[in-house]
Amino acid sequence: MTSEYDRRTMLQATGAMLAGTSLAGCLAGGQIGSKDESKPDEGTKADVTIEVGRGGNLTFTPENVTVHPGQTVAWEWKSDTHNIVVEDQPSDANWEGTPGSRSTLYDTGYRYTHTFETVGEYEYFCQPHNAAGMVGTITVAPPAEETTEKLTETTGEQPPATEDDLPVEVGSDGNLEFTPDLLTVPTGTEVTFVWKSDTHNIAVESQPDEANWQGTPGGDGTVYDAGHEYSHTFEVPGEYEYYCVPHQSVGMKGTIIVE
Repeated sequence: MTSEYDRRTMLQATGAMLAGTSLAGCLAGGQIGSKDESKPDEGTKADVTIEVGRGGNLTFTPENVTVHPGQTVAWEWKSDTHNIVVEDQPSDANWEGTPGSRSTLYDTGYRYTHTFETVGEYEYFCQPHNAAGMVGTITVAPPAEETTEKLTETTGEQPPATEDDLPVEVGSDGNLEFTPDLLTVPTGTEVTFVWKSDTHNIAVESQPDEANWQGTPGGDGTVYDAGHEYSHTFEVPGEYEYYCVPHQSVGMKGTIIVE
């Protein structure tokens, strides 16, 4: 038989245990029933991925990205104690950066996504490392066909070629030119160059800081003849300028813009 004293003692111990469990739950997971917005977004498909703090560097990689309305950008944390704070954006946009306040930080493995709808420029930074230059820019541009139509209407100029116009012909019909010589492609595009005449090569004049395009193998003195093919996949957004070394003085050069 259980005495009144034993029963009271058991009830007190059970109550203390429940209270301790409840307190531990609050400390570990926040208020009961609240949505944990700090959980990483693992399922949303992204059109562009930016690495946060890659290699321990205080950078967003790539730092400048161009997308179109309705496209999604993902940020993936490659080192600890970073966040995203929005510094500037179009007046009718509502991007808020990573969940929480400016002091809320996230560590390696975290993933955050945002879908951009409003055309314009968005500037952002990492709060703890803003002074060290950990900043980024997202440019939301109108769809390519809309930009093309506007360019043709206002200037009468032909718009840049696209991936539909590949491959690039090198010295077509004996002319000292790349055709097309101005090309706009999305990131991840493999651009193929096909030689149509002799003694040409590709030397890289300028490219984004994080890109590593080397041009045709063999250096400036190595040239190739009709029938040769060379390809390179462009992963880093930005502008790439190149030329043919033997015919640079007569204007045999080209530009590739990677969006």
